[in-house]
Amino acid sequence: MKLTKYTHACVRLEKDGKVLLVDPGNFTEDEAFAGADAILVTHEHADHLDVERVKGLDTPIWTNAGAASQLGALGDRVSVVADGDAFEAAGFAVRVYGRDHAVILPELGVPCQNVGYLIEDAVYHPGDSFTRPDREVHTSLVPIGGPWFSLPPAVEYARAVAARQTLGIHEAPLSAIGQGMMKRFLDGQGDRPFVLVTPGASVEVN
Repeated sequence: MKLTKYTHACVRLEKDGKVLLVDPGNFTEDEAFAGADAILVTHEHADHLDVERVKGLDTPIWTNAGAASQLGALGDRVSVVADGDAFEAAGFAVRVYGRDHAVILPELGVPCQNVGYLIEDAVYHPGDSFTRPDREVHTSLVPIGGPWFSLPPAVEYARAVAARQTLGIHEAPLSAIGQGMMKRFLDGQGDRPFVLVTPGASVEVN
C-alpha cells in the first residue's frame, strides 16, 4: 500500500488500483483528489473537509454525523459512521475509533465530533485527537501542531501506539524548523522512526 502525504492532515492511500483519500481539507493540493474512489473525513473543520471540492466529486464519503450534516445535499453518497463501526471503502477495510475532537480551550468544551480511522489494520489517522487504536499498526499519523496541540500528550500517544513508523500530520501551523524539531521528541527507538514526509512525498506501508 502506498501512502502519499499532502499539506496538513490529508493523506492518499493507493492499493490494487484503488485510491482512498482521508481528510481532504482547504489546504489540500488539487492533485490529491484525482481518481479518488472513496473519501474518509474525521470531522467537520475546514482544514479536514473542503465541502465545495468534495461536493464537486462523484465519490462516496464516510464520516461522522456532525460532518455529514454539512454534506446533506449529497444524499446517499454520504455514510455516517461512529466509534466501533467497521466497513469497506473502495476495497479498503476500515475501523472507526473515538467520538470527540480534542479540546481547544477548556471554556469551549469539545468543539465537535471526531473519529479516527484504522485502514487495512495498517494505517491509523486520528483526526484532531489522540484517541488510540486497540491494536498494533504499521504507520501512525500523529498531529504535530495546531491550536489544541500539546507536546506531552503527543509523545505519550506516539509511545503508546508504538507503530513501526510515525508520520507527522496537522503541520500547517509549523515552520520547517518546527517540524524538524518534532523528530527529536517523536522518534521511536531502534527501527521505529519518525518520518518527516513533505507534501507530495510517499512512503510504503507494509
